[in-house]
Order: sequence, then C-alpha cells, then structure tokens
Amino acid sequence: MNSNKQIKKAAHFLLIPELLYSPPNDAIINAYLENNYIVDIYSPGNLCQETTYGNRVRTYQVSYSWFWLLSHVLKFKWFKYNCFSGTSEDPLAVIGILSALFNKRSFSLVDEIKSGSYGGDRSERWKRICQWSIRRSAFQIVNDINRISLVQEYARIRSVQSIMVYPGCFKDIPEKSKEERKRVREKWGLAENAFVIGSSGGFNMTAGADWLLDSVKEIEDLHAVIQPLGISALSIFLLQSLSISNRIYIQTERLGWREAWNSSQALDIGLCIYTNQAPQFQRMGISSNRLCMFLAMGVPIIASYQRSFEFLERYNCGIMVRDYDDFKSAINSIRTDYQKMSHNCQDCVEGYVKPKGYYAVLKQKIKELA
Repeated sequence: MNSNKQIKKAAHFLLIPELLYSPPNDAIINAYLENNYIVDIYSPGNLCQETTYGNRVRTYQVSYSWFWLLSHVLKFKWFKYNCFSGTSEDPLAVIGILSALFNKRSFSLVDEIKSGSYGGDRSERWKRICQWSIRRSAFQIVNDINRISLVQEYARIRSVQSIMVYPGCFKDIPEKSKEERKRVREKWGLAENAFVIGSSGGFNMTAGADWLLDSVKEIEDLHAVIQPLGISALSIFLLQSLSISNRIYIQTERLGWREAWNSSQALDIGLCIYTNQAPQFQRMGISSNRLCMFLAMGVPIIASYQRSFEFLERYNCGIMVRDYDDFKSAINSIRTDYQKMSHNCQDCVEGYVKPKGYYAVLKQKIKELA
C-alpha cells in the first residue's frame, strides 16, 4: 500500500453474512481496497472477524430494525467514514439514513429487486426509505442489463445514467484442471466417464427440481449432483430415499462460494431454471450466480426460456427450454455436442459476461466518489 496516498474508510452493509464472498460483494470490497480504503463490513448474524481480505477489512454486527437505528444512528463513528454502500433490500434504508445524516457519498448494490409477487414482508415505510436510498446513491449496481429498467421503475429513478452492471461472476475465475475435475468426481462417488447434471442454490419446483429428478428417473445412465440451499432436513431425507438415490449426490453441507465454483467443473450440464413469474426472476441473465459459475467453469447450461438468456444460444453454450419435453431433448443435444459447447462457455464469458471489464468500471466509479 502506498503510504503517500490518503487512506479512506468505507462501511459496507450486507443482508446476510454468507453474502460476504459472493461475486458482486467480493468485487466491491476489492475495488474499495484497490482505491486505498479501509472497509468495515456490517452484517446481521455472526461474521468472522478475520476475513480473507487482510487487516484492512473488519467486520461488525448490525440489525436492520428501527430499534437498532435509533440506538446507533447518532454515534460519532459514522463521521469517520467517507462512503457508505450496501446490498438490497434491508441494508439500503440504513445506508440512506447514515449517508444523508453525515453528508457522505453512497452507492447501492440492487441485486434483489423486491417488487411484484416478490415484494417481501418489510413495511411500506421501510421499503420507501430503501427506494429513496437507491435514488440518492451516487450510482446503482444491477447484475444484468435487463434489470436496469426494473430498478429504474422500482426506485423511481428518472435517468439510467447512474446505473451500472456488475455480473454474478468473480473477476478472477478459479483455475480449471482435469485433475481437479477427477478429484471432485471421486469425492462424489462418480466415474470419470459418467454424464452429470448439476443444480446449485435454490432447489424447488420453480428451479427445475421436478425436471431434474424426472430426467434422472427416465435416463438410466444420467447422474445428478445437487448442492441445495435452504431446504429442510426432511426434503434431504426424501431425496436420499428415492429409488434413484444411487445416481444422485447431495451436498448436505453448505459450500463456500469459491469451493462451490471449483466443484462445478466436475459437472457436464448446469441447471438454470427460473419459472417464478416475479419480474426479477424473468430477467435473470448474468445476475444469476449459478449461471455465471457454470459458464466460467466450462459447464453448458439448460435454462428456462426468457429473453435475458438468449445469449446462451447465440454463443452455443446453453439451451433454453419451455417444458419437460424440451428439457429432456436439451440433455441429449448437449450430450452429443458437449466438447464444443463446453469450449464455447469461455468465449461467452469473455464476450458477454465480461467480469474484468465491468470490474474496471466499478473500480473507477468508486475512485470518483472521493
């Protein structure tokens, strides 16, 4: 670190602790550090004091409630920050109030757009403050170009000039290797030549769970790996009790972000199904962490049919489907053309996802805050 440069301080607020190392938050923290900031991370729940970012990143506990705000909002420590930032939706009310009270700059990562049937359960007063906080931000980040109009409508932003994109992709992608692919498959108990379809993250009826299980049932040499989040112990028990359980590996422990990305290189197909009709689920594109993960690790994709996924077929690294018949057909098509489609994933990451290009813009915008 150049000691001649002025050291600045930023407070970054997370919705949940597990988001610390997610690709967009990882990019924000690194961009802060490269712009000579000390970064204090605020999150509800337990977050380790020591992070992988070194001693210029510290962690503190927060609660997104009126009681916490009234108890903490007038503390002197907020004067010491040069910038406030946070993820949506709950943290945005806090950064809006703090940045306004102490006359500081702020920016918003609007990775969750709580609108329509996906409106959430916060009070209208809290939501209005979140929306005001987005409007007063120096810039807003969404994870896909198709979501710009969504956040513009949600927060009533008149101009889109302040809205930038950062995808659900790490700027530095984990290394891929045949040896690591083999090692992960051995851990899963799968043969090197097994054909494997994978699901990561939410595993439910709007995320293609039924299609995946039915396809394993009908295609006798198809294997599946499921890395689920937020499903009950009963659901895991039922999955393990299926007659096809010998061809399904279930990751019961939560993986870290980098660990999940690393393991995905052992898959042959990645599942990116979003049938929830709420607006943000129908404009996923490269806001989908799992989609970016699969592409970055060379895994062709089966995605639900929506305009934001059309680039997959343009780059021939994925297939969009409307129903289960399409889904089964896509498995066979990818299987036939797997090597070429896997190779095309890299072209898609470099030509469309472009994490390094978007990161450079993010870093410059944070530099300009000073």
